[in-house]
Amino acid sequence: MTRRTVLLFWTLALILLVAVLIYVNLPEKAKFPAGAAEGEQLSDFRAACMDGSEFDILKQRGKVVVINLWATWCTPCVKELPYFDKLQQEYPTDVAVLALHAQPVTTDVAEYLSVFSYGIPFAVDEDGSLGAALNASTVLPQTVIINPVGIVTYNQSGSLSYEKLEELVAEAKKQ
Repeated sequence: MTRRTVLLFWTLALILLVAVLIYVNLPEKAKFPAGAAEGEQLSDFRAACMDGSEFDILKQRGKVVVINLWATWCTPCVKELPYFDKLQQEYPTDVAVLALHAQPVTTDVAEYLSVFSYGIPFAVDEDGSLGAALNASTVLPQTVIINPVGIVTYNQSGSLSYEKLEELVAEAKKQ
């Protein structure tokens, strides 16, 4: 090899090394496109919970976040609410659950929930903005799962069994 070829090789190797170091040290947000589809970085959001607390997605980093979009008028939604409550009870340090009542809100959600003793936070999406941020479907229930660094690993409509919910959470923990 000529001296010029060797110099070119080492220059390209150095450029590649610098590019890899920059990429590895970028914050997670910069590595993934923003959005609510699988593989995207979920935008930061806060939800005012019915108990007066606030669910801040940023404060959940390090945990798998499970958001359940549901409605009082949706029979499959109501049937699976206990699964989300059980998930929160069984994994209190690894998982954060939010039950978000989707649009349209046709009943008094607080009154509806008053006969249950769920331990998960509930919020109502009064203006539809949170649903929009989560790519909410018109088909409920819908589950959104975010891994510990904020990447959406699951965002689909349809009922889930408790076993499937646990499986999806375990997959999110690995990513």
